[in-house]
Amino acid sequence: MGAASSAQAAAIPAAAPQQAVPGAYPGASAPPPGTVPMVYQAYPGGPQQVYYVPAQGAHAGTAGGLLAGIREKIRNLASTDKLEGFSLKELFKETFAKRGADAVEEYLAVGSPRTTPPLEMVDTNWPKPWMFFRVLVGLVVAYAAIYALFLYTLNEKPMVAIMVLATFAVPLATLTLIWELNTPRNVSIAEVMNVFLVGGGIAVVMITLWYLIPIFGNMPGIVEETSKLLAVIIVTYRVRGSRFPYQLNGILFGATVGAAFACSETLGYGLDQFAPGLISFVQGGGMATLPNGSPLAAAMMPAMKDTISALNMRGLLSPFGHIVWTAIAAGAFWRVKGDKTANLSMLLDGRFLRAFCIPVAMHTIWDAGILIPNISDVVMYALWAATSLTSYYVLFGMVQQGLHQVRDMQKAQLEHTLVHVEETLGLGARVPAVVQQQYPAGV
Repeated sequence: MGAASSAQAAAIPAAAPQQAVPGAYPGASAPPPGTVPMVYQAYPGGPQQVYYVPAQGAHAGTAGGLLAGIREKIRNLASTDKLEGFSLKELFKETFAKRGADAVEEYLAVGSPRTTPPLEMVDTNWPKPWMFFRVLVGLVVAYAAIYALFLYTLNEKPMVAIMVLATFAVPLATLTLIWELNTPRNVSIAEVMNVFLVGGGIAVVMITLWYLIPIFGNMPGIVEETSKLLAVIIVTYRVRGSRFPYQLNGILFGATVGAAFACSETLGYGLDQFAPGLISFVQGGGMATLPNGSPLAAAMMPAMKDTISALNMRGLLSPFGHIVWTAIAAGAFWRVKGDKTANLSMLLDGRFLRAFCIPVAMHTIWDAGILIPNISDVVMYALWAATSLTSYYVLFGMVQQGLHQVRDMQKAQLEHTLVHVEETLGLGARVPAVVQQQYPAGV
């Protein structure tokens, strides 16, 4: 092509970009279902041609587009990003790997000032927990063995142990899982137990006192989620903020208090099931009515079976309730608090309040059967499934956010170290990359 041709080609304006246009295809008042109109103009002032292209998400079907929209709204409310590199298969791929006693002991011996790994050694990829499964199997085996012994001997003494194991097995295994997700490894088992006992006790007291006020009787979502979060803040307030600055720490502390309250509440429901049978037995004459040599457990068996059934149901559902809800609430609060000391203004921060609405709403929906007595079982199970999926979607989004926070802190620490080294060597103060990105023209 000659120079003249090149100049002529250069003079031809570029095609105008496609633009979304209001209105409809000819002869209709709206675009075809699932499409949007796009206008194409080859060059400014030239003829326009309208094309109708599938609307975003329409190719995936109405259901897929609806689910994508719901997920996006949830992420916006929780202030989290889309999950990246997340896979349940990858998350639990090391669950069944064989490990010796030394590996288990070293794995658990972290979290103290001397055993916490340095920041630069923290892995910011998705963790691969495995200890939780051992805890679950150990407690379930102990529960099954004692329950079998009870049925075989009809000795009433193991009944308390059965109730305790049925109550604590699944919540403690779930708590271990979330402890493993705390990749900075800066929270010891001793600290977790302290938060479990003290924070759980504070939550029980606060919630009990709130429910003495009649107006709060039908507000379980607000009352219990607020009380549990305040219990987390109170029990961790004594510790310097710089010791536990990570959002992952807040998630763990929230899950710990949530697990403690879940166990307390489950035991309460178990006693509700067992007490009527015990009272009926005592009022009917009690031990005096039993034939000689007849064990007490035989007379209490119907009440005991009802109790165990209730405890088993609540235990199996416990990972999808208080544990995950309080983990979300505390994770949202830690996102605002960071390494600073907690104060009231943090509870009024918009980022926290928007995310805090999620556990409150999930809790309220979960208790729909209490608030709406005539609701059908099918609807109730569907609501439980929906709230469970939503809660864990938000939780994993916050865990990812926590991993990114650790990664950003590692980068900031590296930048600081490089600047210090260059100044020490007399190379001049180097502007950190973070500052260069914000002020490319110089500072």
